[in-house]
Amino acid sequence: MIDQGREVGTLRANLKTAREEVRTAREAKDGAERRSETLTMRIRELEHRAEMAENNLRTLLATARGSGRGEADEHVATNEMEAILGVLKGGEADAARSTGAPEESVEAFGDSR
Repeated sequence: MIDQGREVGTLRANLKTAREEVRTAREAKDGAERRSETLTMRIRELEHRAEMAENNLRTLLATARGSGRGEADEHVATNEMEAILGVLKGGEADAARSTGAPEESVEAFGDSR
């Protein structure tokens, strides 16, 4: 009887500990879900802003091309716009390499993220 009483006490203590762990885990899960939802909304917002910026840059580039500038100026403007678009899309080093621009000039545009 004494051994069974000890075992029941141990089981009750283990049950209490398990319930506390479950409660803590649920709270952590709820917090993680809230953070996930917040970050998902922020990502959508930033993607939308990046798309808007890209569209604006494309419009500017099209306007610059149509303004009758020289071919050399147009090539430089195209490279600059391509570098900016590359930064907006998250490939700073790739943008510098693909346009032939040094990486320092790409970094001068800043990180829009």
